[in-house]
Amino acid sequence: MLTWLEIKKSAIRHNLGQIKKLIGPKVKLMAIVKSNAYGHGLIETAKIMVKSGADWLGVINLDEALQLRRAKIKTPIFILSYWDIRDIGGSFALIRDIHFPIYTLEQAKILSQLGRKNKKTINVHLKIDTGTSRIGIYPQEAINFIKQIKRLPGLNLCGLFTHYAASESKNQSFTNKQTKKFIKTIDLLEKEDIKIKFKHAACSASTIVNSSTCFNLVRVGIALYGLWPSPDTKFLAKKQNKKITLQPALTWKTKIIQVKNIPAGASIGYDRTYQTKKKIKLAILPIGYWDGYNRRLSSCGEVLISGQRCPVRGRVCMNLIMVEVSKLKNVKVGDEAVLLGQQGKNQITAEELAEKIGTINYEVVTRINPLIIRKYI
Repeated sequence: MLTWLEIKKSAIRHNLGQIKKLIGPKVKLMAIVKSNAYGHGLIETAKIMVKSGADWLGVINLDEALQLRRAKIKTPIFILSYWDIRDIGGSFALIRDIHFPIYTLEQAKILSQLGRKNKKTINVHLKIDTGTSRIGIYPQEAINFIKQIKRLPGLNLCGLFTHYAASESKNQSFTNKQTKKFIKTIDLLEKEDIKIKFKHAACSASTIVNSSTCFNLVRVGIALYGLWPSPDTKFLAKKQNKKITLQPALTWKTKIIQVKNIPAGASIGYDRTYQTKKKIKLAILPIGYWDGYNRRLSSCGEVLISGQRCPVRGRVCMNLIMVEVSKLKNVKVGDEAVLLGQQGKNQITAEELAEKIGTINYEVVTRINPLIIRKYI
């Protein structure tokens, strides 16, 4: 095994504990483990979350929910976005305590038929689009929509939820506007004697810096992995004197497969984008864009070897990168290199990589190839 991830369980426990302390005992916490748990590994990370006190788990689709059920995880699961009922494959028992999102009448009818067929009630949550313009119905449609699905047997409407478009911004005005729309929808429903048990809107950012968004259930993702949703979120937390610390859980490692001396005037890698001005020492690492190491890190990325930052030279290849190690004395084949995380006193963060490739820390960790082995330490 030449390339692997190490996931620190204590860091996840710490981060989840920080969020639970922040929201208090009356608000339930949904740990979002969608998309391979943001690159940390779906099944094992979900188990860690549950053992650490998560009340719910959030996934992107039915397939992920069923993976958790097949792994004997019994915690309530909420599907955040979409589902295809054919994924059940005839095993209705697997969807016990899986909560489905609905945002079309057709979805409600499909679930109603499934519930009636199996003589069971299926839990559903209605998505309200308060301003993100993705899935969901508009607030003004909620009463009529709910009255229609209330007529359908086999359904239990137990949740109402929305999602924020700008919760990670220093300016919380649009988030507050969305919250007001959501609260108004709840009030209108209650005037019609429509009471819904779970109301949820808050993600990591809004949970940390905007308590008015928390209702009785929060959906927290990136913060549980020890990453700040944005620099603005971190700024606001500090400004609000929120005593919260986050510990990154993921370290990405590989090993040197060759060390070689390169003469002056040589070119390195595809398209000969890097040419040596003097003799250098080069280490070859078995990692590339197939593994999720972004090609935009060509000639600007760095890795840690012997605790020192070593620059990537030339293009990032599909399966290899070349790193200059001229300043290291005893570097050899088999030495460990850290692509993301800490080694000695130096650290390469997801934020650093994100800035270099023009994206966000979410993408950096989530796009690490799911076939790479994860070790939980």
